[in-house]
Amino acid sequence: MTSPPSTGAAGKPATFIPIDEYRRPPLPTEETFRRLYSKILAMVQRSKPDPIMAEEQLQKATLELLDDVVAPPAAGPVIGELQATLGPWLAEKKPVRHIATIVLPPCDENGIIETWARRHGHGIVEAPARGDLLSSFGDPVLPDLTGEGPLVIPRLERWFLRHRDGLKTVRGLLAAIDVVDRQVVVGCNSWAFEFLSMAVGANMILPEGKTFQAFDEMRLYDWISELSQAEESTNITFRLPQNGKNVMDLDEDGTLRADTFKTLAGRSLGIPWVAWHMWRRSLRLGSDPDLEIETDADGRSETDEQVLWVAALDEYVLPADRDQTVLLVLHALILHGGLTADELRLVLPSVGESNVVSALISAGFVQRHDTLLKCRAAAYPAIREGLMSAGFPMDRL
Repeated sequence: MTSPPSTGAAGKPATFIPIDEYRRPPLPTEETFRRLYSKILAMVQRSKPDPIMAEEQLQKATLELLDDVVAPPAAGPVIGELQATLGPWLAEKKPVRHIATIVLPPCDENGIIETWARRHGHGIVEAPARGDLLSSFGDPVLPDLTGEGPLVIPRLERWFLRHRDGLKTVRGLLAAIDVVDRQVVVGCNSWAFEFLSMAVGANMILPEGKTFQAFDEMRLYDWISELSQAEESTNITFRLPQNGKNVMDLDEDGTLRADTFKTLAGRSLGIPWVAWHMWRRSLRLGSDPDLEIETDADGRSETDEQVLWVAALDEYVLPADRDQTVLLVLHALILHGGLTADELRLVLPSVGESNVVSALISAGFVQRHDTLLKCRAAAYPAIREGLMSAGFPMDRL
């Protein structure tokens, strides 16, 4: 299901903002104190093996049901907002700058910029195989950027490896973009953008990056409400297992009665695809005998209402042992937008034959896409917090 772009003042579509203006939604006060207490408790009990995630209290919803009520893709209205941002610029015959930079948080599994480019018929420059980036002889082989019409480079992070021989191609590409006689949209992972700005001066060629406006509680509420109404034949209700309250209920002034979406917005850092994965993982089937609402094994009540219980959001806790190796692996995967095991060994020779990757997969922080290793979107906030606490260079989103 494709969501329309969010609307701003006077009903106009929301547009992207400079990355320095991105503001992560705040957590509810109660949730902030609860998480602080959990951190202190984890430090006190650090010698004990900590669970990776909180235990689930109810039966997980089936994938088929989840696809009905929280349908893929997890891009939300971002694609429409991207068009609202770039459409007027692309319509200009002679824009002030012929390059536009779109910077997105990591873990975008849907290829938002590629999807937008294909939808509007723009040319896409495919990234080379990473094995072709390491030649230490001669000039890098670059694509032909000449032609007419807009050109889109969706993932600049795929054009380099953090290796002594892995930056030549991205340097050559940036130089070619700088002089090409057509409009170019460059998309980049927010971590890679900061790294390339320091390593090859990408920010000297690319204009200031823009990104979507953070998804606060009402933006998430509007979007998830729309997704849940896609299955018209089913009357779906999302309830809290603590008290049976409907998390979609609004007060007379239009504010949400429960803090569920405020917590989701804060925990997801305002990133829609992170929130989407967290929301899906929190949905449960089952019945609580202490509540007045009784449901069968399929989550249906006597009134044929489809009840999904919104459990507490998963708590990801980084393994206490081998912290530095764990963080180095996660940082490399975030920075590059995913790596194969061989590529990971190239950028992190110290990892060698360690079993840290297997441990991260088992813990739910990393997943395999064919041969590619990627950080899980739902785990990204915990990964980011761990890297920040350890003093790693950070992105700005």
